[in-house]
Amino acid sequence: MIGFINTHNQPVYVNPAQVLYVTVYEAEVSIIALAVMGGSGKPVSIYVRGSVDEVQARLVSRAAA
Repeated sequence: MIGFINTHNQPVYVNPAQVLYVTVYEAEVSIIALAVMGGSGKPVSIYVRGSVDEVQARLVSRAAA
């Protein structure tokens, strides 16, 4: 599990094996979509602080460990 800070300044933890994709929301905020279905049948997504490059680097470095 990798810890991030969401846009409400709360810690959130992500399992890198469940990440579908990471995309830009706005400057220094990224969206992580997870391979978990929400009530609408779409992937659950969380908004975290950090650029896409920073978030992806953290996910890759921890997944490889």
